[in-house]
Amino acid sequence: MTTFVNWLRNGILLEDPAEARKLVYRANRFQLRDGILYKRPFSFPWLRCLTPLEADYALREVHERVCGNHTGGRTLSHKLLRQGYYWPTMHQDAIDLVRKCDKCQRNANISRRPSQPLTSITAPWPFAQWGMDFVGPLPMTTG
Repeated sequence: MTTFVNWLRNGILLEDPAEARKLVYRANRFQLRDGILYKRPFSFPWLRCLTPLEADYALREVHERVCGNHTGGRTLSHKLLRQGYYWPTMHQDAIDLVRKCDKCQRNANISRRPSQPLTSITAPWPFAQWGMDFVGPLPMTTG
């Protein structure tokens, strides 16, 4: 984020022309207002870009306290987007937080997937293999 801030605040580009072109292309969606970096998405109002420390605090606050229902990673990241926050690794950070949350792991649904994929045995044609089970003489019972 510091390269974005340097470009937006001072107009300083990187020395590599290819990297500088990428920076200018990506920086078109960002704006610096009063020292705070904002991102302009397509379907939301301006989103405030958070530092890693602020992002961790916002994730924990929404996951455990404010909304407090311990939602999944995707829902958690969408809640933060609706609240007006953004950082580049938002979705993966939310998934990682949910995976580490003790309450979420205790109350999560049990996975019913088999450990290995099932393999079916197919016959080349109907009744390709015949078999017969023999039951010997059964003992007499009382009753």
